[in-house]
Amino acid sequence: MGRYESCKYFDTLYDATEKCFPNVNRENAQTILREVILAPDDYTVEFNDDTYDKHKIMDMLAHTLTMSCVEESPEQTYRDIINCAAEIMKHMNDGYITDEDYDERQNFIERIDRYEFTLFAAYSFLQTTHSDDETVMAEVALNIVRLREIRDLITNYTRDEKGITTDREEFERAKPIYKMLKSLQTLGYDYNFSPKERQSLDIDHEDDDDLNGYFKYENWLKRIMLLQLRKEIVVQTATESAAQYTPSRPSEEDLSDRIAMLRGTYNKRRFDKNRFIMLESSKESLNENDEKIG
Repeated sequence: MGRYESCKYFDTLYDATEKCFPNVNRENAQTILREVILAPDDYTVEFNDDTYDKHKIMDMLAHTLTMSCVEESPEQTYRDIINCAAEIMKHMNDGYITDEDYDERQNFIERIDRYEFTLFAAYSFLQTTHSDDETVMAEVALNIVRLREIRDLITNYTRDEKGITTDREEFERAKPIYKMLKSLQTLGYDYNFSPKERQSLDIDHEDDDDLNGYFKYENWLKRIMLLQLRKEIVVQTATESAAQYTPSRPSEEDLSDRIAMLRGTYNKRRFDKNRFIMLESSKESLNENDEKIG
């Protein structure tokens, strides 16, 4: 399975569509996104008595998706990510990995993965519309690369385990990376790892195939849309099947009849006169035989 094709974070695209068109509900937002991604280029999206060019909506989605990954400002978001990565590097290599240390690591990776999917979707929309804003395109691509580098640092230099003790060698490997991350916070938003650093740390994503401009971004968008639709159909079918076989609720009269029947059954089991007489007779016969034997 290729990158992002689990569609784990696909809801971010629906969320962005709702933000672009705040007057539509979730169901309509899903329809709009499906038409925008799957329709031919000359198709016009219509809803609420308005018409929209497919590429215009894609540009709106790209902007909304990009801004959804920004907290306060791009610079502040970058510094926050770098700081979190540095703290995780320290906590995961300081001798013992607690549950809190591990949860911090996993939550951070989850955040990075969501941001990366969101920005890659934005980048794909921009590539599909052939955006001429090269500055925006370059910045989005740079941020995708940064996220991939940071994620690699965490996965390469921290253990995916908890409740274990790390050794001195792991501490020594992580220490220069921690210092490097802390220094990045002071060097500004435009600074990043050098090519030599990327190579030595095995985190180089500068030449990733899906960021080279020749990647088929429109096909990727269609593919994940179809994969998402397949998942939604499976869920819908399962829900309908469960509803179809749900037993009907008995009426009050039916319940009364069942209770009366059970009460009669239980009463018979609790005391049966004929069976009682038979058991008493058997008991007396046994006692008489015992006395004769004695």
